[in-house]
Amino acid sequence: MAVRVRNIKQAYLYIKEQDSETALTESAFRRIVKGGLIPTFSIGSRILLKLDDVDKFLEGATGIVVEKKQQGIRKQNVKG
Repeated sequence: MAVRVRNIKQAYLYIKEQDSETALTESAFRRIVKGGLIPTFSIGSRILLKLDDVDKFLEGATGIVVEKKQQGIRKQNVKG
């Protein structure tokens, strides 16, 4: 069987095709991928996923929380 490989946007569109009323947004899916919850590999600057890994993740998803990075205090330039 051929391995089905997609970039993040294409993988999200695959999810939408499977369930057009999914509550999962593309930005949430990107956070899941970038959080390392779905295995990825790179070719050049492209992040790629196997659709089988996407399916496995969705079948086993049970309320996994993706941690948010701590946002520090932004430095302000004050003129005066």
